[in-house]
Amino acid sequence: MPAVPASAAVRRRENTRARLLAAALDVFAEQGVKRVTVDELVAAAGFTRGAFYSNFSSLEEVFFAVFEDQASRMLAAVRGVIESIPEGDFSLESLGLILESLHPYGRQWYLIHTEFVLLALRNDEARTVLNEHTRRFHAELVDVIGVVIARLGRTPKIPLEQMTETAVALYMHSIAQEHLGEGTLRPQQLLDTVLPEVVLGLSSPTEG
Repeated sequence: MPAVPASAAVRRRENTRARLLAAALDVFAEQGVKRVTVDELVAAAGFTRGAFYSNFSSLEEVFFAVFEDQASRMLAAVRGVIESIPEGDFSLESLGLILESLHPYGRQWYLIHTEFVLLALRNDEARTVLNEHTRRFHAELVDVIGVVIARLGRTPKIPLEQMTETAVALYMHSIAQEHLGEGTLRPQQLLDTVLPEVVLGLSSPTEG
């Protein structure tokens, strides 16, 4: 049997890993990391246990990879929206386009994030991993929020880190309210009434 070219082998491995992560996102979101077995995950992805263990050493490792992959996709979606809006056309209404780009990730992201937090509260190793992921994710979010505020022609009144955490907390709460069918602060209400006031209240027009 002829040898498989290295580039083809790399692409095949990347494709296998991507399919495992996609299946794991669905399975973890619906069942939680502690209720999923390797057999269930590989069955959902259409692979064997061998494919799993050639890419990951444990379900927790897959879970951490899923979290980072989703965070990266969401950041890419947000950056894509920001870059698509001409400099002079950016306004408070542009925040709606940003939230719309995140909406497809909303439910699963909330479930995965909440699952990670619960895991971290009970497990020191998971807490260390979550803290590291959170530091990287929030550092990029701070950069994104900084770009948004600057393009609105405003200057933050509080540290961008605090503004970012406030926006994230409101967004996560609105997702929960939307899917629980409770409360008044769902994503649309957040966008229409709350987020613009938060942005205006926590920033001031840039002088000059």
